[in-house]
Amino acid sequence: MISVQRAQQLIEAHCPPPQEENIFVSAARGRVNAHDLKSPLHLPLFDNSAMDGFALKSRDTMDATFENPVLLNVKGMIKAGDAGQQIVLRDQEACRIMTGAPIPRSADAVIAKERAVLKDGSLAVSSPVLKGTNIRHRGEELKKGQKVIPKGTLISPGTIGFLATLGIERISVYRAPKITLITTGSELVAAGRPLAAGKIYDSNTPMIRAALEEMGIRPVFIRKLVDEPRIIKKILAFALKESDLIILMGGVSVGDCDYVKDALRRAGVSPIFWKVSQKPGKPLYFGKKNKTLVFGLPGNPAAVFTCFYEYVYPAIRIGMGHKGPYLRSGVMKLCKPVQADPEKTLFLKGKTDENNGVVPLKRQQSHMISSFCEADSLVVIPPSSYGIRAGEEALVHSLPHFMDG
Repeated sequence: MISVQRAQQLIEAHCPPPQEENIFVSAARGRVNAHDLKSPLHLPLFDNSAMDGFALKSRDTMDATFENPVLLNVKGMIKAGDAGQQIVLRDQEACRIMTGAPIPRSADAVIAKERAVLKDGSLAVSSPVLKGTNIRHRGEELKKGQKVIPKGTLISPGTIGFLATLGIERISVYRAPKITLITTGSELVAAGRPLAAGKIYDSNTPMIRAALEEMGIRPVFIRKLVDEPRIIKKILAFALKESDLIILMGGVSVGDCDYVKDALRRAGVSPIFWKVSQKPGKPLYFGKKNKTLVFGLPGNPAAVFTCFYEYVYPAIRIGMGHKGPYLRSGVMKLCKPVQADPEKTLFLKGKTDENNGVVPLKRQQSHMISSFCEADSLVVIPPSSYGIRAGEEALVHSLPHFMDG
């Protein structure tokens, strides 16, 4: 049996390096940029108006006063999308202009519509308009060739909008792994079907499938298997050929019907570790065949939940090129005391409060699942002969679906 820290180190050491793929920008949310990206154009692309108003020559307004306004002849209109260079302003001329429209030749300022006064078809300017007023200048935000998105950047909806502004249609990112999800247990029945005596509903498959989809990953293969060695071996052989990572749930402990470890051995998977000094999830299995990673999670829902987020989740994110693969962590004050285990690290489902405290929830046993509904974190209690008193600090791992909530 190894420590939590050693288990994490071994998983990191055996994760293959991220692989690249070129995809449409519109499908890149949640992925990580694989190369430094430079701007293919200036931003803004051309001088344009920041306001609805009138484009003019600033020098024509230098002598303007409230008592003696300067009158400028209004010549035409430029709307967003027009080719504004077709209009050339002569001295004492202005033209109507809309927000985003290109600045006409010879103009160097825009007076806002709210400040504009029209008299008999002419624009009356009662104070000087300085050069550059209300103009967005070409390249003032970005210059062509400037690095704009460094390698390793997470692609967010805002990033996608920015890339679209630059006219970029495709981008090289680190690809998402092909993941197989296998649940074992003859007692398990899918929700919606009637329960026979001795059967229970399968919660692990929909829970982990949802967790993967939250990461932007749709499993390539999902199967629920009865506890039959021949069937488990057959499905494993297929999954090992088609997957980068396999998640097995159930059948990795020492029960008479726990066939998964033996099936993995027969399939040629090399075990890297089995059993971690933690609760829940002690019988965690991790192995590898060629480049395919294999995680065997205990079948109890709390163990599956904990082992997924503490071990599988970071392994997936390492493979997708994330700089910080683990759950976001921080120190918080416990709102009630916790008894530690002398030998095991405890992962307790917790709920944070507005005062930077965390409450370890009730119903922590590995077979209990109802507290998942309100848990937004896992409270990490290291091995100790003592506990942690209320008001003392503990390490807290934030669950990803609550990080921004």
